Amino acid sequence: MTQQELHLFYTTRRSTFAESLSSVTKKINLVSNVRLATALAFLIIVYLGFSNFNLLYVAAMLLVLFIILVQRHSKLFQEKTHLENLVSLNDAESKAAAGDSSSFATGSEFTDAHHPYSHDLDIFGEGSLFQYINRCNTLGGKKRFADRLSAPLLSAETIHEQQQAIQELSSHTDFRQHFQAAGREMDEQPDDRAQLEAWLRHPSFLYTKPLYRYLLAIFPVITIALVILAFVSPAFKGWAILCALAQWAILGFHLKKVNAFHDYISRKKNILQKYARLLHYLQQNTFQSPLLKKLAGSAQEAEQKVQSLASLVSALDARLNAMTTLVVNSLLLYDLQCIYRLERWKINHAEKLIAWLEAINETEVLGSFGTFAFNHPAFQYAAIHDKLSIEIEALSHPLIQEDERIANDLLIGNRQSVLIVTGANMAGKSTFLRTVGINLVLALNGAPVCAQSFRCPIIHLRTGMRTADSLKDHQSYFYAELNRLKTIMDELRSDKPLLILLDEILKGTNSTDKQAGSIALVKQLLPHPCLAMIATHDLALGDLETEYPDRVKNYCFEATIENDQLSFDYKLKPGLAQKMNATFLMKKMGIIPA
Repeated sequence: MTQQELHLFYTTRRSTFAESLSSVTKKINLVSNVRLATALAFLIIVYLGFSNFNLLYVAAMLLVLFIILVQRHSKLFQEKTHLENLVSLNDAESKAAAGDSSSFATGSEFTDAHHPYSHDLDIFGEGSLFQYINRCNTLGGKKRFADRLSAPLLSAETIHEQQQAIQELSSHTDFRQHFQAAGREMDEQPDDRAQLEAWLRHPSFLYTKPLYRYLLAIFPVITIALVILAFVSPAFKGWAILCALAQWAILGFHLKKVNAFHDYISRKKNILQKYARLLHYLQQNTFQSPLLKKLAGSAQEAEQKVQSLASLVSALDARLNAMTTLVVNSLLLYDLQCIYRLERWKINHAEKLIAWLEAINETEVLGSFGTFAFNHPAFQYAAIHDKLSIEIEALSHPLIQEDERIANDLLIGNRQSVLIVTGANMAGKSTFLRTVGINLVLALNGAPVCAQSFRCPIIHLRTGMRTADSLKDHQSYFYAELNRLKTIMDELRSDKPLLILLDEILKGTNSTDKQAGSIALVKQLLPHPCLAMIATHDLALGDLETEYPDRVKNYCFEATIENDQLSFDYKLKPGLAQKMNATFLMKKMGIIPA
């Protein structure tokens, strides 16, 4: 599917959902008008019913009709919100197909300049891999996706399982989009998940005590019976009042704990209902891949149970209404009844709730990669092997538009484990290193890569490309770079297999010192289990190929200067670069005389 076809696909879906939205909006207006007319008719009939008792039967029917219309309006409004989200996300996808991903979250909150590779490879931030692929909407889903991009999977079996799930989801556009649209309905606050988990860990103070099982079952029955009897005989009035006061005394004894309990779970009704809706979409689909089967299976009972929890929380929130709580706590020990049922739910389902929320987050991550796979059907899934080598055909950067990509082949490992990449400024050295790194991140997440074929081992990725100084940490640029290199060498000495991508190392010192240090560093890499690509302007590093022909290989990106014009083909070639362009560009721009 070309970019134009993809754009048309999403534009067509947007139009379809927009038509449905228009139809639902008309229905909402109709139901609203009928509901208003029903309410007015009810009031008129009730007024006339004072002089004609039979009209009250009509009023009762109008009241039932009004309740039905309210429920219908609520369902239609929920459908309207869902359709608005479907229109919005297809609009965003059509823009992304044309190269504009600005409608999606940047993930800038996950930026870490000290991460082993994410800052160097533009994993997070404006125009990042996160922004390009992420379709998660829950805070937990975004965090899980960010964690996955920051620390890829380290098991070939798990990667294969992910590949199967992503490949299957790539063909389930309706499921992905409805799940994503439901996720967009979340009005999740940063502490919602933490408060839920804190509540799950909070010790029970009613359910674990058998006395309260009988007290909460019997005492309200006695109280209500006495209240009824008080209407029959005034002799029971004092006993009824005494029982009501006793209920308040019992509640007062536990009031501090009740308030603390309520603070943990309060106002979580809406967020729990949204979780239940996401679980509904997950459990109603039939999948073939083992991972998706497992996730859908875990959601089978989850929707009903989470919806039940939301209802219990809503019931407890009723205590915020002073008039309501005055009546029900006098008769039913209402607050304690709610706490008891919530604690019973917690004891029976606490561990499952965490698993259900994790299933939602994992499905969002898989759905993000699934959309990425659907949008790029020509991309291929990586083959994971045991050899310390990376073998790639027609590799390109996935964030570059299709008509602008320049593909290159790469073979590193087996014999040559260190590649020295030279070339002029702007010739493509840094971009190529990022292309290798970002595709490895995708490969080790089970996602398709921007290549015709991609074979790699389970390997850790380390980069040194954008090391920055830090006033806060009292570090100069040069010292920060040395710290990065030290960390890499420490890992190598522990025999951890690494892919190392370094761009113009030791920039913070003079050229002679830089050259000597760079050559010494490359020699230090050779005895260890690693693959390394080093981009440099220093052609002296190319002499290492002669000294270590079985371990070091030179490649380059060349510039072409013809008719006083500079051009690049961005093709990786064997050997050392022969042309540099700094002086040419300075003359061209009038910085120095021509």
